[in-house]
Amino acid sequence: MKYFIVVALLIACLVSGLAGLTIGINLNSESTTKYVLNWGSMGDWVAGTGAFFAVAVALWQSHVQRKEDVEDLVIEQRQVKQRLVVSVVSRGKRPVRVQWIGFYSKKFDITLPIKSFIFHGDETLLPQTLGYAENIDFSTRPEMFQDLAVNAIFTFDDLDDLQIHVKTTLKEFKKPVLPETKEAFFEAIAMNFHNIRLPLND
Repeated sequence: MKYFIVVALLIACLVSGLAGLTIGINLNSESTTKYVLNWGSMGDWVAGTGAFFAVAVALWQSHVQRKEDVEDLVIEQRQVKQRLVVSVVSRGKRPVRVQWIGFYSKKFDITLPIKSFIFHGDETLLPQTLGYAENIDFSTRPEMFQDLAVNAIFTFDDLDDLQIHVKTTLKEFKKPVLPETKEAFFEAIAMNFHNIRLPLND
């Protein structure tokens, strides 16, 4: 689209230059050459202008269609006590094929699948195709939240840049994990160690 705008500006500059040349020759006919460009009839100009704008509109529509015909996902999160809920919503016109969901850390360049910690059921099976405004809700199983917390902390060590990572057929989508989820992870770890009973020496 940028190239089209540049070409249009060049054509406009060329036409303006020729128009100025023609006006200058006509206003100073005695001191300039008698050669004047043949600009054609008004009908030719109207037809040419119409064709130019028709091409411009077609190119613009093609550009807009290409921008809209892409995968577009929104990742929403909720932390409800010992349960993490992740909603993946499609808001693009192109159907989205969700392949994988997990945690990702750019600092360590490590991914951790979380599907095994999520409620099982047909609605969360992957891969899964989403149309416009359709969604998948992934909810961690309460009895597995501690295991998820242990895996996340021992895998990444530092949770500062932890992200939800969703892979589709064509793209990858990421969103930072909620601060309350990170806090819930540490609370789950603390509770896990608190529940460990070391044997007492006689």
